Formats: sequence, C-alpha cells, structure tokens
Amino acid sequence: MKKMLLNSMALLLTLCALSLHAQTEKCGTTRLLDQRIQNDPSLVLKMQQSELATQKWIATHPAANASNMPQIITIPVVVHVLWHDAFENISDAQVQSQINILNKDFRKMNTDTLPSTHPFWSSTADSQIEFCLASRDTSGNFTTGITRKYTDTIKFSGNGDEKFAATGGTNNWDPTKYMNIWVCNLDTARGTLGYATFSSNLADYPGSDGVVIHHQAFGSIGTAGTGGFDDNNLGRTGSHEVGHWLNLKHIWGDATCGDDLVADTKPAVGKNENCPAFPQRPNNACGSNADGEMYMNYMDYVDDACMNMFTVGQAARMLADLNGIRASIRTSQACQGPTASNEVSLQNAIEIYPNPSNGIFTIGVNGLKAANTSVGVYDLLGSLVRFEDVKSFPLQMNLNQLPKGVYFVRINNGGKIASKKVVITK
Repeated sequence: MKKMLLNSMALLLTLCALSLHAQTEKCGTTRLLDQRIQNDPSLVLKMQQSELATQKWIATHPAANASNMPQIITIPVVVHVLWHDAFENISDAQVQSQINILNKDFRKMNTDTLPSTHPFWSSTADSQIEFCLASRDTSGNFTTGITRKYTDTIKFSGNGDEKFAATGGTNNWDPTKYMNIWVCNLDTARGTLGYATFSSNLADYPGSDGVVIHHQAFGSIGTAGTGGFDDNNLGRTGSHEVGHWLNLKHIWGDATCGDDLVADTKPAVGKNENCPAFPQRPNNACGSNADGEMYMNYMDYVDDACMNMFTVGQAARMLADLNGIRASIRTSQACQGPTASNEVSLQNAIEIYPNPSNGIFTIGVNGLKAANTSVGVYDLLGSLVRFEDVKSFPLQMNLNQLPKGVYFVRINNGGKIASKKVVITK
C-alpha cells in the first residue's frame, strides 16, 4: 500500500514540473499542468492545499463507497464539436456513444469488467457517478448538450486554444454547472489523444476547465478508431480524461515508482502501454507483489480494450472532488430540461407491464423516440443492477435472475429523466 506523502506534495509537484516527458504521451494532462506551474508557481501551494482537503474528506468519510452513498451523482455535460473538414463534424450518435461509455465505465457496468476470480476484482468500484448531455443551457433554454463550430484551425496544438473563441475554439459553459468536453482534430505529433484540467485549477483558470479529446479517440462509432487510432476505438480516452477532471492522477504518479495518492492502486514503475499480459511486472522495484501492476486501470496508458476499472480508492477520491471543489455541479439543473413540464410528460408517458411481474416485463413509452435514451434498473440501496442503451420501444427486460423485491427503472432521454417503480414477485 502506497503511503500518502502529503508533506512532500509541493516537492513532488515541483519535480513534476521539471520532468521530461516521453515523445509518446497519450494524455497531455501532466504536460499542460507542468506548463501552467512554470508560468504560475503559486499553483503548487494551491494544489497542495487542495490535496490536503481531499485527503481530509476521504479520512472523515471512510464509508464513502458505492454501497453507502445516498444517491447517484449525475454530471451535466456539454460537448463542443470543432471541425475544419466535414468528417470531423461528428454525429450526435457518436457523442452519445461516449456518454454511454462513461456511464458504463464509471458505474462498473462495462461488459469487460474483471472476473470475480481476478486478484484485483475486490478493488474494482462502482463510483455511482453518471453523466448526461445537458438539456438546459446557461440561459435556461433547451439544448441538445452539443455545440458545433467550423474553425479555420486545421489542427489544434493541445495547449488550450480549443477552449476559446478568440483562438479558433469555443468558450466553455459555466464550469461550476457543466463538464465541458471539446472534440477536435488534435495535433498528434506527441501521440496525444486528449487532456484534462484538475479541479484545483478551477478558481484561477475557470475558462480552461474541462476535457479535450481527439475526435478519432472519442466514443465508439463514427470516426472513433479511424486514421490509425484502432487501439483507441472504445471511448476509454474519455474515461481516462474525465478521471483526471475528477482529480485522479496516472497510476504511476508521473514519476518512476511515483505516488498517485490512492492507496489501493498497485505501485507502478511507470506507464504501461499496448496490452500487457497478467501479471505485469510482478514483484517490481516499487514494491508490487506477485500480482504486479494494475495496468488495466483507466488511469494507465494501455489500449482501450485492455483497460476496464477504477478502484475503490479512486472512487473515493472522485467523490471527495464532487463534495469539495466541484460540489456545485451536484446541484446543477442542466439535465432537468428547461421546464418541469418536460419531466412530467416523460413520467406520464412511461408504461411498465406486467407490474408486478416475475422479472420479465415490458417498458413502453408513448411518443418517445429511442435515440439518445438509456434505461437503468436500481435496487432499494441505489445500486445499478442493469443498464441498457435503448434501440427501440417497447423494450422487454428480463430480470428474473434478481431476488424478488422492489426496483426502480430510470429512463434517461437526452437528459430528461424519469423513474418508475417495478415489483418482482417471482
């Protein structure tokens, strides 16, 4: 278990700012942070203070895990599509595919999660964090949660120009109420697929807050995986960068045998790439055991098909962020639609039959299109037991493997959310 070296946080950040980065940097987050610290050394102290607050929250909330959180936290998202060539103007469906991937990965509903027999299985976590495309803009009007802009910029350098209209990009929406994602053609000379900002920079640089992702590493359809990005076609760049946005670091701590400030990620010599075989670097120089390094963690550098987990400690760290610097986003109304009538009409349109049932029932929604719609089923403890992207209505669900009891069906239609109670009697 790695120690939390809080008393050396400032030193670590300073060393990080002076570190040399390999030419292949799938993630530009640390490089951008280094540049910002060099330009504004006062950030080191502010980040140290932020880290102390994070560790204090975790220490005073030892039961902060999926089974004990009172409710799911839903983060409103606005996606800014920047395009120069027409194929870069990705479809709404590609955007939605990334949102769906985030929901599955952060809720541990991804189909490639570790098997229960794996040595790292006990560390895997459902963070109880979900994402929705905003349905209310900053003025309270209806939005799809997607903005589109033609830009004269052929390739963005990955230094922040994407985030400002004056430099060919798009200004972000209020970062205290939305998670902003820019999707564009990034210069890949360094191999960069995306980057993000940490919450500790929010107060000083609010206009830069958010996530940037190359359109060919965004989502799982459309341009995702094209142009030589075939190892990045499952939307895991998004899961990685959103992890940074929620205050997670790379598992190797951006240094040889570095500290990511999470107790249950295994000590790593450095980044892992491609698709290693288990165990990777067993009994390494950092003090890993025979199981080696946790290369399948979303905060490593492996191919999309080989990363599949956040840990309990990482989930606690993200929850600390959402109860600290990013707490305001929890009360954002951006996913509730411009008027309450939208929610009422969706609620009234849902029909579930038979109810009660033996676990096999049909969901019908009068007048609702299946596009951009997902269905989650939750037990009384708030744990997600089934998640499906809807292809058409009516939708039949088979939950007869679940124990009898009361469950809740939660339908998310482009950010409009409604729930219905279902009873399984067996």
